[in-house]
Amino acid sequence: MDQGNLDVSTLQHYLKGTNFPAQKEEVASNAESNDAPQDLVGQIRNANTERFESPEEIMQALQSGLGLG
Repeated sequence: MDQGNLDVSTLQHYLKGTNFPAQKEEVASNAESNDAPQDLVGQIRNANTERFESPEEIMQALQSGLGLG
């Protein structure tokens, strides 16, 4: 999946049911339940934080991870 095409509204759809602040694993789990692509779920799980304060913070973490690996 190309994160460049991921926008906040799509991300928020994947995060439906997540109450922030949220633990990384809860965010990844909810994304998985909302049919997020597996690589997106993996990137959330691999983020350099244990907790996200907002969807915007997740978006930043995903964008900063671009080009890795």
